Amino acid sequence: MFPQVLATVGGSGTRLYPLTLDQPKPLVELCDTAIIANLFRVLASQGCRRFILGSKGACNTLNLSNYFKAGEGFFKRLGITDHQDFSYQPLYDDKGSADSLRYCMSYFDIKEDLLVVSGDNLIDIDINSFVDFHRKHQPLLTVALKELGPEESISQYGVARLDEDMRIQGFVEKPKAGSEPSRMINTAFYLFSPRIREVLADMGDRARDIGGDLIPYLTENGYPVYGYPIQGYWIDIGTPERLHQAAMDCLSGAVRHFDRKYHYQPNQWIHPSTLEKIKPLLDSGEIKLIGNVSIGRNCQLEKGVTVENSHIGHTSLIERNAEIRDSMIMSFAHIEHMVSIRRTIVGRHSTIEEHSVLGGEGVGGDSVAVIGENVTLPPDSVVSIGARVAPLKHSHSILATGRFVELGTDERNIYFAEKVSTKR
Repeated sequence: MFPQVLATVGGSGTRLYPLTLDQPKPLVELCDTAIIANLFRVLASQGCRRFILGSKGACNTLNLSNYFKAGEGFFKRLGITDHQDFSYQPLYDDKGSADSLRYCMSYFDIKEDLLVVSGDNLIDIDINSFVDFHRKHQPLLTVALKELGPEESISQYGVARLDEDMRIQGFVEKPKAGSEPSRMINTAFYLFSPRIREVLADMGDRARDIGGDLIPYLTENGYPVYGYPIQGYWIDIGTPERLHQAAMDCLSGAVRHFDRKYHYQPNQWIHPSTLEKIKPLLDSGEIKLIGNVSIGRNCQLEKGVTVENSHIGHTSLIERNAEIRDSMIMSFAHIEHMVSIRRTIVGRHSTIEEHSVLGGEGVGGDSVAVIGENVTLPPDSVVSIGARVAPLKHSHSILATGRFVELGTDERNIYFAEKVSTKR
């Protein structure tokens, strides 16, 4: 039997504003499915059957419980019958991920290995091999580590100090370039022995965060902590750019267990309800699909539409001569005629009015333009790479974080961008 899964779900998700203004970060759409549901699907498809959501706060807990309920629909869509109901952390003001781990292990009386994952990550590894490694070495904790290439910045991660047997001596947080002890970073994907309950009890209030408190305590006091180098996919979806990258990776097949149904052509997927509507225009060449394309259910695309390397969420309307390239359009979007969209995320239930130009290329590095949920963008709007748009009612919440600078407003929206000093 695979270990139970505890997903730590907390935080305000400000780096993903405006997409997290009305919902918790784990429920942000990634190709028509919430980030955390994509993660759970990867785990369930390999054998995990018992899930606990260690959520904190009304926004996280209530939205997650409304989304998953007891998990029947989640497992049914995967064709899985041998499962247990989803469980949720009770109303308890946990002080962090380690405190949540301590509380949930006690509350649910977990006396076996426990897989702890971060609800805003997407990871696609061989769970069997990970569990086998843990059971072979019998450590208190096994940490999934990802080796970054020499071209990737390592300065935003916890970097492992390892011995030759992959035993972790500690982590160096956000090291300066050239000072890192390895290229192996912490993915926040953990497998704990049930013996951790005793350690957490001994630590008491000192155990707040897994990475910041618990792991340093374990390594400094000689407890066995091992690193498992993963070969599969991993991404921390903490920014719009990382969300966009995850969507492009799902479309390209980089995420091995990502559910891609309804094949239309190689690397292209269209829900049957949408295909029935648009097939005559596809057959005549009046709709062009280029590269990796995914289109959800009950969408309408009109004559002259071009979609290239992009995802279109369910029940979206794409009017004539619109161009969507390298972008992520979430559910219930309405893209009016002659709109051009490139390297942009468009949030749910948003309208992009005619002749608008969103995003672009060649500037802003890997940045994307972001349109939040329930936005109505006026005709002839221009939203550049790096800019974000949200309904005006959210302006105080956005600016109060101190992370963003206002670019301007109109009668409906605030336009803003992340301050240079806080960008990753």
